[in-house]
Amino acid sequence: MSREPSYIEQELLQGLTSGDAMAYSYMFKEYYHALCYYSARIVGESGHAEDIVQDVFEKLWHKQIAFENLRHLKDYLYKSTRNASLNFLKGMQHSQERQAIFLHEQEETTAPDNLELIRMEVLREVCREIDNLPEQCAKIVRMSYIDGLKNEEIAAQLSISVQTVKNQKSRGMKLLRVRLSPAILVLFTLFTNQQ
Repeated sequence: MSREPSYIEQELLQGLTSGDAMAYSYMFKEYYHALCYYSARIVGESGHAEDIVQDVFEKLWHKQIAFENLRHLKDYLYKSTRNASLNFLKGMQHSQERQAIFLHEQEETTAPDNLELIRMEVLREVCREIDNLPEQCAKIVRMSYIDGLKNEEIAAQLSISVQTVKNQKSRGMKLLRVRLSPAILVLFTLFTNQQ
């Protein structure tokens, strides 16, 4: 027996079907960062991943698909991003090796779709809270934990000291520990350590 969607969920899904820009904007804000992270894991480059995810959302806007529920929408976003990322790799030279590695990793996972959905949801929660951090702190936390840059690389890019980077990361993580549930923090730590 399937769960009836909430009034807000129904309104959101109807808005996407009817081309409501507010509903579309909400979905973009909620899932963009998590989908970029997922795509970057496949294609290996965040710039290409952002383009891929923007294309996925553009297709969503033009298709105006009627989704049964929020899970159906999340599945669509995840699978569309995955397929678009793999298609991007197919078009690149020397992509066969990277694609084979990714597919092999996916085969080894017992439930890749569920694991990636969990990863996407965790990242969505974390990105939402990172956006609420003070500006420089948020930028440094994102560069470190989402983009995977080392302290020295962040310091060089932002023209600040390595110690400032360390201080801002520590401050950001203290704030995130207060704002996020322990389960989300543990999963986020596991996912970022697997990069």
